[in-house]
Amino acid sequence: MQRKIVNLPFLAFLAVVLVACASQPTAESPLVGSKAPDFTLDDALGGQVSLSEYQGTPVLLFFHMAVG
Repeated sequence: MQRKIVNLPFLAFLAVVLVACASQPTAESPLVGSKAPDFTLDDALGGQVSLSEYQGTPVLLFFHMAVG
């Protein structure tokens, strides 16, 4: 009986977390073949690069998340 009482608060907490995560708005993904939205990012040399600078040329985007 003691074990069921201990699990009840944990299950209630888990339910609250799941509901909170499910209610967060998510960004809608663009459709395949549609025009990508323009954005600007910092380059490796400290400058900025905008996607619109490459309009009309094929672009391969590679996003790398550094660890540490």
